Amino acid sequence: MKTTGKTVNIPKLEISSQERAENKLTPESVDAGARLLRETGLVVIESVLPRDWIAELNIAMEDVLSNEESGHESEHPMLKMPFMDPRIVDNPFAMPILKAAMGEKIFAYLPYGCNTTRPGGDIQWIHRDSGQLFPELPFALPVSTIVVNIPLVDFTVENGATEVWPGSHLIIDDPAVRNSPYNVCDEERAAQLPSFQLEMPAGSVVVRDMRCWHRAMPNRSQTIRHMLALVYFRRFHHSPDAPGIFRSRVPAEIWNNMSEEAQEVYRFQTHD
Repeated sequence: MKTTGKTVNIPKLEISSQERAENKLTPESVDAGARLLRETGLVVIESVLPRDWIAELNIAMEDVLSNEESGHESEHPMLKMPFMDPRIVDNPFAMPILKAAMGEKIFAYLPYGCNTTRPGGDIQWIHRDSGQLFPELPFALPVSTIVVNIPLVDFTVENGATEVWPGSHLIIDDPAVRNSPYNVCDEERAAQLPSFQLEMPAGSVVVRDMRCWHRAMPNRSQTIRHMLALVYFRRFHHSPDAPGIFRSRVPAEIWNNMSEEAQEVYRFQTHD
């Protein structure tokens, strides 16, 4: 595959058929996934969620967007089923890697998001979703914010699979970049480093350090490309004054059906 730099391999975690059947990573796989995340900034576990269910989820997301545009949605749709399914909010493949990387006391807010690229969209600027925790230091600290992505359709070059620069999470920005929105990366600088487009089947799971350079690519297909995005934090990131979207209330019927482990992760969320 042609990249802006030299050819690189997507950092995939290969797991056994037994792990897939049991929805549970072995300790060895957790260690390997955490290592890929630490060294490259992301790890991909391909095709771990049922394609038929993912297809239904994709249709449900289309309905959400349609209702948003028409103003028909009264309650937040991402706090209802099927979007609160434990396979999403308590994903058995992502969660152990998250905790291996950031400790047992990680947390997240609800509702989570969805990255959508429509046909005909332009190429995005290269950026990080999160900068270095202490950007003035001459080295990068361990990860403290991670996003878990779940593609709802096959990601291909044609439909604008996200471009990512592996290892960029360890790069220290100069002062001018640190003070720019989203820590925007210079195109000329990025062209000197290897990158790849994140081609993967629907129902894969991506665990990505939010400091990685990346960008959305043009969607040249005829269909919308959806990808769920759930953000997780180390314990010290909790802020009671986070933006209003993070104070959304989770309905009692949803909260009471979440596992104790999931309730612990979303423990700062208001709920009935």
